[in-house]
This record gives sequence, structure tokens and C-alpha cells, in this order.
Amino acid sequence: MRAHAVVRLVALVLAVAPAGAAAQHNAGAPAAPYLPGAPASQPAKPAASRWESLILGYKRSPEFTQDRNFTSTRFWLLDPGEFEVESWVDSRVMQKINGSRGASEVLFQQELEIGLCPHVQLDLYENFTANVQGNGHRGVQQEGIQLEARIAIPSYYGQIFGNPVVYLEFHPRHADPDRAEIRLLLGGALSRRWFVAINPYFEANVEKTPGAASDGSAKWILDAEVGTTAALGFAVAPWLRLSAQLKIGGDMLGDPANKLHFVAWAGPGFILRPLPGKKAQYLKIMGTLLVNLVPGWKNPDIAPQMLQPTVIVGSQF
Repeated sequence: MRAHAVVRLVALVLAVAPAGAAAQHNAGAPAAPYLPGAPASQPAKPAASRWESLILGYKRSPEFTQDRNFTSTRFWLLDPGEFEVESWVDSRVMQKINGSRGASEVLFQQELEIGLCPHVQLDLYENFTANVQGNGHRGVQQEGIQLEARIAIPSYYGQIFGNPVVYLEFHPRHADPDRAEIRLLLGGALSRRWFVAINPYFEANVEKTPGAASDGSAKWILDAEVGTTAALGFAVAPWLRLSAQLKIGGDMLGDPANKLHFVAWAGPGFILRPLPGKKAQYLKIMGTLLVNLVPGWKNPDIAPQMLQPTVIVGSQF
């Protein structure tokens, strides 16, 4: 315990909340920590067994790390034996072109997150789009699936500064080339109410696009993205956290010339857990509204995206 307390003090910026919060609580102050611990009405999860701690190096993570606090930036991973089901509605609102608004894109996702074992979380997605087709009508299409893995480098949350996690994604698609992504997840609590996450990332197609060449053959259109997402959160109350989120980097935006274009997005986000006490984990409502800060990129084949609203409803068990 003493060694763990020293780690906390050394990694104050991106580690678990200050030990002073617990001292205030013991002194009678209304200081059940908003971030690392559960609210007073919600008992903390049981500590890991001695065997888990000594043999596997596994310890229970702070309660707030088990939530998707930011829709655009990942952070830490689920403890072993934890599951979460999430339903996503993710939209891209296009810029007006020649006086008329471009056809906005809508993506529906159903996700299952599994705390598989110490150090590893597995995510499974089923994706559907509701986009305007060639006939001018909007319809629902099965877009593909996503397979994601989070692999924690430290044995438990707070052991290493920044709580680094390697994130890997493979995204098979029916009508478009398959894609792959890699991220480094970093983050932690700055204080009793403030927390932060940062994700450097790279994503690209991993196969040629059929019929993309001038002679009708397949061609490499990487459609790569590289950059960083970042988010700063604030715990207003045990049931509500607000955030400011940012995405900045380069994006080929489907450019056949494989040229990167500078992109920057920013906007507010939230996570709401309206149910009281132990039931809080059974209903989580999350959302973000990102605004394009660099809308001037021009391509006659692609309507520039202006807004990216996202809403997620989840339940953990």
C-alpha cells in the first residue's frame, strides 16, 4: 500500500485522485471522490483477491475509468469480467454546396465491450449506414463490422504515468476497402474533478479499391488519417461529467492522389448516468458535437463535413 501511495504522488498529473480527498472524507467533509471512487451511495467494487494482485498484478480500476467518458477519445479499459453494450448514432452533416446542403451521412453501431482478462479488452461492432443512395433515396445498408482490442501496458491503473494502453482495430467493410487503426491511449485524473485523455492515432485502408484506376483496375487509395485526439473532462456531480474534445491532424478525405489535408475538430461532450446508486452503471447516455474548424478544403466529389454529432446509450453489467 505504501509503494502504491508513492506512485500516486509521483504521477499526480495523470494518476488516481489525490490521497487528500480520502483524508477530507475521513474528517467529515462531503468528499466522496467524484472521479476515482464511487459516490457515497454506491459502494466500491470488491478489491482484487490476494492471488489476483500478487500473481497477475491485477487490481480493480477506479469506477470512473469504466465509463466511456469521451466519444472521440478512448481511455483505459474495462476490468476483467465487466461487459458493456452500447448503441451509437453517429452523423456527418455536410456543408451547403451551390445553395443546397449535401447529403448527410448517418452511421448506426451496436457494440459489445468485454473485459476479457487482465490487460485486455475486446470490442465487437456491427455497423449500419442510412445514407442517400444513387437513386436519391435514403436507405439502410449493412456497412461491415469492427474488431477492437485494448492491451494495457501497466498491470493496473495508476502503476505507470499516463496509464498507457495500445489500441488496435480492424474494420472489414462490404462495399469499401477494409481499414485498420492503431492508437496509444493515455490519460488519468488531474484532481478530484478534472481528468484528461490523449490518443495519437493512425488509420488507413489495408487493401486496394476495386475499379479506382483509370483503366478500371484496382488502385491503392490509402484514405489515411493521422493525428491526435484529446479531451478534458470535469465531474459536475457523480451522475454528470462534461468535457471539451479536440481532434487535429491530417486526413486524405478519400483523395485519389493520396494527399493529406489538415483537419481540426472541436466541441463539447457529456456523460450522464441518471439512475441512483448501484443502478448508475445500467444506463449511460453519452454525446459529443464536434465542429469543423477548417471547412475550406475543396473536392468536387466530397461535400465538406461541418458537424459531427454523436449520441451513445450504454449499459454495463
